[in-house]
Amino acid sequence: MNARDIRIVVVALLAVLSQPAFCGEEAEDTQLRIRELERQIERMAAQIKALEAQINKAGAAPDAPRPHAVEASFKDGLVLSDASGTWSLRPYVRLQLDARHYTPDAFGADTFSMRRARLGVIGTFFSEFLLRIEGEYAEGNARLNDGYLEFNRWPSANLRLGQFKPYYGLERTQGAMDLDFMERALSDYVAGSVFDRGFMVHGEPLAGLYYHVAYTNGTGQNVDENDVRNDGKDISARLTGNIAQWLGWRDSVVHLGGWAASGRQGVGSAIPVLRTEGRGVTFFSTTGTSAARDNTFETEVRRLRYGFEMALAHGPLKFQGEYIHAGFDGRGFERDMTAWYASLQWLVTGEHYADFYRKSAFGRLVPRRDFDRGDGWGALELGLRYSSFEAGDFVASNPPGTGRLAAGMTRGADAWTLGAKWILNPNAQLQLNFVHTGFDTPITLNDKRDDREDALNMRVQFDF
Repeated sequence: MNARDIRIVVVALLAVLSQPAFCGEEAEDTQLRIRELERQIERMAAQIKALEAQINKAGAAPDAPRPHAVEASFKDGLVLSDASGTWSLRPYVRLQLDARHYTPDAFGADTFSMRRARLGVIGTFFSEFLLRIEGEYAEGNARLNDGYLEFNRWPSANLRLGQFKPYYGLERTQGAMDLDFMERALSDYVAGSVFDRGFMVHGEPLAGLYYHVAYTNGTGQNVDENDVRNDGKDISARLTGNIAQWLGWRDSVVHLGGWAASGRQGVGSAIPVLRTEGRGVTFFSTTGTSAARDNTFETEVRRLRYGFEMALAHGPLKFQGEYIHAGFDGRGFERDMTAWYASLQWLVTGEHYADFYRKSAFGRLVPRRDFDRGDGWGALELGLRYSSFEAGDFVASNPPGTGRLAAGMTRGADAWTLGAKWILNPNAQLQLNFVHTGFDTPITLNDKRDDREDALNMRVQFDF
């Protein structure tokens, strides 16, 4: 029985109780008593009918949810929703402000930089549809990052359509605001563009087992297929598992996985350009991959990429590593490049990495006690990473159009990164990274020739 029915019954009872009692003479006359009861029933029916009309005119009861009301809540950000739970919107702002110092000076200007300024919104509708749109301003360029619609009725098979990030490995899957260091390792360049357009099916069919299968343009972020001669697509897949979850090790993560992506692409989007982890000098690029054929030029190469990933975490310690390979096969040539990294992290303040592992990746670190709340000092994380890149097939003596190394570039590099991260609360943190990069052969930039780059970078990050 709802509030409306209860009110009608109460009014009816009050109407009965409010009638005067029969006198002794009326009680003796059965006919008179029956007629009096009939009149009382008629009066009650009229009162109930009038009350129903008032309720219908006024609408729902005051304590019932109003279907068109908008409610606001806050949990690590602002969430707007309707009272019936049909939809919700979560707008967000993300900022990364950097200060960078380089040696030698000719390889990079000491500067204050807007590494990222992102504005986005995540919407859910009817509990089955998710819409995400994110724009970014980064180092002088504005672009669209995410722009997709997802149908997520089944946790084991979510369908995503639009522009999104294919999950090429563990570090790529982590959000840019949740990385262990200020920048991803050298191996991330070998994986290709971060965002692409197409559709993807992904999910968790079993607890701890995660997969994705994607079919994309392969041309990268904000690029449509606009040339019918270069309409090749990429198909990719990734599979990971957390053995610790299967064994019931609640305070640990044993993450193992692999991925692969294959397709034919135009020469302009196939071979990556590499920059140091300190966001300094560009040290690897080529002059193209088109090959002569019947007095014309090949416009496509077959690109195959694959990788293996691992993460071992227990309590406040984490070891993580990846290996990535990319091969490029054109008419009359084959070129390969490889990269890998290994890193070690320590949460000095005692937080546990397993608490932040979800859906095959490590997410946002949350301090046990936020800074400046009682006696809390936030969380402190220290890290060390070694990464290596090798592209021995790309040399300056290669024939034109077959992956010739550009002038002044090198085909290999190694980098050491030492990092410290102070997480004041889930929304704000400070970072300090020192990156030493050594090149296989000296590179030339701004008339300066050197075989190394040292970078000292600092960052203020805010995510709301």
